[in-house]
Amino acid sequence: MLPFLVLVARPPGKIAVDENAAIIRYGQLEPNQLERLDLDQSLSSLPNLSKYSGVFITGSPYNYLTESKSDSQKRTEENVLAICEQVLAHDFPTLGLCYGLQMLGLARGGSLTRDYPEDMGPHTIELSHAGKADELTGKLPESFYSYAAHAEALASVPTGMQVLGSSAATPVHIGKFGDNIYGTQHHPEIGRNGIGLRINHYVGVYFSEEEYPHLLQKCQAVRVEHGLITQFARKYRS
Repeated sequence: MLPFLVLVARPPGKIAVDENAAIIRYGQLEPNQLERLDLDQSLSSLPNLSKYSGVFITGSPYNYLTESKSDSQKRTEENVLAICEQVLAHDFPTLGLCYGLQMLGLARGGSLTRDYPEDMGPHTIELSHAGKADELTGKLPESFYSYAAHAEALASVPTGMQVLGSSAATPVHIGKFGDNIYGTQHHPEIGRNGIGLRINHYVGVYFSEEEYPHLLQKCQAVRVEHGLITQFARKYRS
């Protein structure tokens, strides 16, 4: 089969390693079936999509609405938006994870807002009627837990996008562009070990040290749903 391509929108480190391993695990892939493209570099050309079964876009620590941006963030945004425009133009199988959904929405002409944030933790995602009917998300439970943590979200539904799932706080949690492009505001790639890693990393940023033990217990007490990655990889592997 052709490999999948993962667009890495975060700096190197333990979270990036865990993210890559989780996509392989939940996608039921072999390590050589996932190729990485780090977006913090100057790209001489866009990827040749004909070499891949599909594309994953990772989460990111970057907030698009931030006024002061590092050179790394600027390069990452420039590259990811160019590739999002490319996959949207070809309706190429893509799954954007959190930041990935936001960038797909921007590339489609949408905008972001800070009106729908979610604190780090498990959140309940409810499928819409379209989500229940979709051939990929329809294989998921109608209501499920998934981890989320974001300051920004899509402000409204971009032209041509279907809303497949929402949470109480965030109206667009799963979106579909065209026939083959999906995005999630939550993180189906994060499991129990992965959320522990992120909580350790972000203590003092998203929450205080006093909140740490309760948040860790709360996050690891629920069963979260990873099937979106499994179903996406299963559907599009070629």
